[in-house]
Amino acid sequence: MIALIARVKNLLLSPGTEWDVIDRETVGPGRLVTRYVAPLVAIPAIAIVIGLSVLGVQVGGQLYRAPILEVALSALLFFVLSIVGVFVFAAVIDRLAPRFGAPRSYRQAFKLSAYSITAAMVAGVLTIAPALQILALLGATYSLYLLFTGTPKVMHAPETFAVNYSITVTFLAIVLALLVGLITMVTAAPSGNLFPHLPRIPDLWGAPPPERVAAVDVAAPRLPASAGQLAAGGGGRVSGGELRGAMPQQLAGLNRVAVGVERSGLEGQRTVNVEAEYRDGRRQILLQILYSRTIAEKLGFGGPSTSEFDRETADGYSRRRRVGGAIIVEDWDNVSQTGSYGRLVEDRFYVKASGGGVSADELRAAVELFGRETLAQFEAES
Repeated sequence: MIALIARVKNLLLSPGTEWDVIDRETVGPGRLVTRYVAPLVAIPAIAIVIGLSVLGVQVGGQLYRAPILEVALSALLFFVLSIVGVFVFAAVIDRLAPRFGAPRSYRQAFKLSAYSITAAMVAGVLTIAPALQILALLGATYSLYLLFTGTPKVMHAPETFAVNYSITVTFLAIVLALLVGLITMVTAAPSGNLFPHLPRIPDLWGAPPPERVAAVDVAAPRLPASAGQLAAGGGGRVSGGELRGAMPQQLAGLNRVAVGVERSGLEGQRTVNVEAEYRDGRRQILLQILYSRTIAEKLGFGGPSTSEFDRETADGYSRRRRVGGAIIVEDWDNVSQTGSYGRLVEDRFYVKASGGGVSADELRAAVELFGRETLAQFEAES
């Protein structure tokens, strides 16, 4: 470890002199990888995990943390590809040597490839903090300088070809580094996106792109025939799968990503809870339908004694009011663009849509999809 630190310091502070020392060394690729390359590449790999999953990223005033398993896999891929890249780049340097009048030597080429990454890998620790990543870029630039100055010293190209040789390998190093980074990012997660809830730049400006402004589905959910029979007073029972089918596949232009049914209590007095989640990036809606004969008691409002209120501030509003035979509860925060819209019907059915990145009107429209006929099918399941 002491020797590694000394080598890093000398390469960063006096690269010309250190390349002369490296040129005379006879260390082989295997030993160089285990004692120098791997420890250095581990620095940015670990920093990636800490920066994205532990500390997180601040965007639009909100903190986002990427799933640690996916980030760890991404960091591992970066680690492996970086080491493989050192071997590949060494082979390229060695193969190009005769074109610039230099003798072929894979050992020399590997030393050049391995040691030239020093500045970039050390600066990789700065990826922990997004604000410091510009300095990490400077570290990568300094690595290119190390490669440029080390090529003629280690590969012994004639003076007339030395500069062209250095320029060529430096350009190829940029291409290889971009390729490693691109592969790592593309395979970072099954969706190619480590932050599924991260807002896009247009969303942060408050102007969602045209394809995001999708109307809420206006058609009522289609339920199985057996559910319709129950609503009309027929026999039989609605299965959990059929209740899940009551939740539309799409809502406000968002695809349904999860749905579940929960029952509790004795038969005839059960509470039925069906939830569905709709999500696309930052935009998400959680739709919930609750049926219980005592739902009003559980919610804390309902019946003739329910109070009404209307509170509004510069940041949003909170309301509870009677509309026909239903009680409507609304909350909205203008700052975070999150809120909820709930409707209690007959003190037995409660439909609520909550989410963020969508409008208050879209939440209301989601709740209003479910009329009395549809809700009766949840009562039959109790």
